[in-house]
Amino acid sequence: MVSGGRTPWRRARFVAVDLETTGLDPRRDEVLAFAAVPIDGGRIGVGGTVTGLVRPEAPPPPASIEIHGLRAADLAKAPPAPEALVPLVAALDGRVPVAHTASVERRFLRPRLRALGFAFPRRVVDTAVLWRALCIARGDGDPGWCALSAVAAGLELPAHRPHVAEGDALTTAQAFLALATHLEGSRRVTVRALTRADWNVRAHRLWHPPASSG
Repeated sequence: MVSGGRTPWRRARFVAVDLETTGLDPRRDEVLAFAAVPIDGGRIGVGGTVTGLVRPEAPPPPASIEIHGLRAADLAKAPPAPEALVPLVAALDGRVPVAHTASVERRFLRPRLRALGFAFPRRVVDTAVLWRALCIARGDGDPGWCALSAVAAGLELPAHRPHVAEGDALTTAQAFLALATHLEGSRRVTVRALTRADWNVRAHRLWHPPASSG
């Protein structure tokens, strides 16, 4: 069972998730690879990492191959979606997902996992949002959206194999632990606080709107 919203984050069960896709439109683009790294008690369980490839209905376009290097030949023996995502369902079950720019994972996975009878968790932690919340809490202002590699650099963490699902999931997991640890330095941090960090960002932007370029 997923930890309740008032559970201190260090007592909760999370899982860092990353997808490699052919694009950003879930209506026409496809999932090609996934990785999930469990986080229990504030520790990363690298040994429990789940990864998989997904055979797309159409060959990956050249633009996506340039990003993640997955060719049609690399995916030919992989099962198609949604069957290929069965291991990911098991990895998500009972855990709070963590992702960088989590809206991408949510939009791609929600319909595909529904086909397997699994409802994608409602509460999700977004490390892109947590980074913005931490910058605001430090008095540095809202930096806006930042890429995972930039967030890792800002936290003085390595970026593991960018644009490879397993590498990005591990980087996301490490960034999450660092961000949650920094945020708890000033207050009690619960699962609810982490999954609703966007509220703090929106409130800050309401009271501190960006300066007009004109």
